[in-house]
Amino acid sequence: MNILIFNWRDLKHSWAGGGEIYIFELAKRWVKAGHHVTVFCSQDPYQKLRDKEKYSGIEIIRKGNRFTVYFWAPIYYLKYFKNKFDFIVDIENGIPFFTPLFSRLPKLCFVYHIHGRQFFFELPPPLSYIGFFVERLVFPFIYTGIKVVAISKTTKKDLIKIGFKESNVKVVYSGITKPNNKNGVEKKFSSPTLLYLGRIKAYKRVDLLVDIFKDILKNNPRAKLKIAGWGTEASGLTDIIMRGEYRRKIHILGPVSESEKRKLLSKSWLFVNPSIGEGWSIAVIEANAYGTPAVAFKVPGLSESIKHGYTGLLARSKKDMIEKINKILRDKSFRERISKNAKNWAQQFNWEKTEREIMDVIKSLRK
Repeated sequence: MNILIFNWRDLKHSWAGGGEIYIFELAKRWVKAGHHVTVFCSQDPYQKLRDKEKYSGIEIIRKGNRFTVYFWAPIYYLKYFKNKFDFIVDIENGIPFFTPLFSRLPKLCFVYHIHGRQFFFELPPPLSYIGFFVERLVFPFIYTGIKVVAISKTTKKDLIKIGFKESNVKVVYSGITKPNNKNGVEKKFSSPTLLYLGRIKAYKRVDLLVDIFKDILKNNPRAKLKIAGWGTEASGLTDIIMRGEYRRKIHILGPVSESEKRKLLSKSWLFVNPSIGEGWSIAVIEANAYGTPAVAFKVPGLSESIKHGYTGLLARSKKDMIEKINKILRDKSFRERISKNAKNWAQQFNWEKTEREIMDVIKSLRK
């Protein structure tokens, strides 16, 4: 089968995140199963990647930026892709590629989360209003009758709220790359260490984590904060940290390799995600697999990936988050208990199961 994927980024993109991990883990397995997979995506604004290349057996075609890629998609399809593919995967990241308007091929739409107010964190007006309007009204209208895969129950509920039929939305959780003999669980850092790992975007609110860290230090003077990742807000965040009183306690690492990521997830005492909302959180589950519990606000997605009181804690306010972090750092027996629970929780997620469920949907749509 020849599969065409429309996604706004690929794994080599500077802003690649959990969404890219999700689709590329599937694509690699499809290639291994004998399918031909092509990904059409945007160029990277920070590094000039090749317009066409192949890695992990996947054909990559890059055109346009984060906005114009949506205009290039139908042009490329009609000029180069038409009659060459059997199935389309259309990935919605705030807005979809509107493939029903230019292709009659069977298709599946992936939605990681409904962005909602995130548009107003990330984009200036009028772009924020346009994005909000398109996602709330245009997207459900154009995709009426199109099968949708949601990454969590939270995302499915949000899709139903904006007009999708419940019967057309299937929840398929992401897998994770689990520890093995070569990248197993390591001994924790000697100092209480908090970890944020992910993109540094406005809606992720990593600056809030930096701000409350001074309050964490009042009860845990040996504590350290490690921030791994990059994004549009990274430069500003680095400046805040370097000018701050606790710059020697906060380490901003930038993008990290897979081996570095595994080491950080394994050795940190606690994973913290202060985001306003997620579709799920692969990083939370990966941290859990290494015995690292998580703390986040009680927001969509994260309130589903974190089992409150079992694999981590969910906070209702900034003050409450400080209290939740302090509890885990200072209560060793509680920390060890939820660490064990987190490992057990993470065991049920694997990419093979995810791929099987998605492929079953694809096969049913091609009948």
